[in-house]
Amino acid sequence: MTIKLVLTIFTGVLMAAACGGGSPAPETSTGASAAQGAAPQVTFTAADLEQFERGLSREIEAVKAAQKRQSAATTAQERGAAMQAQFEIATIPAGAEASGFAEARYREIRDRVDRVLTILDFQDKIDGPLSVDLARADPETKRRVAGDAFAELPSDAAAALRARMDRLVPLWIEYKKLVAVAG
Repeated sequence: MTIKLVLTIFTGVLMAAACGGGSPAPETSTGASAAQGAAPQVTFTAADLEQFERGLSREIEAVKAAQKRQSAATTAQERGAAMQAQFEIATIPAGAEASGFAEARYREIRDRVDRVLTILDFQDKIDGPLSVDLARADPETKRRVAGDAFAELPSDAAAALRARMDRLVPLWIEYKKLVAVAG
């Protein structure tokens, strides 16, 4: 199985989970609930994205350090602990701390930026490691990939993200490559 295929399958599963409905939509920091199946409205500013950039950089450092520990590990227990240190459950708190955000707010911004960049990658508008097989994708994923990746963002947040793409896209690609293909 090629890495691209593994990423496609993995991302398809994530997209299906992200697009699924059935449970009440969570409240966001804006206080607005999203419609069932749609992403909640999350807004952020250019300053928020600067803080998020610091957090994502810290997550990258954490993954690299864990990968280094994993390759130097001499026991299965050390290798397992180093592998787990690469998971989001371990890196997100470090990213939130570096950004200065509460973890919940960091996750909101992180999830929303990731959602946009994932769609742009699926559309081949950025040179990231992800792809999607639209022949096997659910209708919601097909709709999102065919549309504007920024459409689910408030206009001010979309403008802020567009203005910061030159800095965030390379970090996002680096992070995705590190966690998807283990460095």
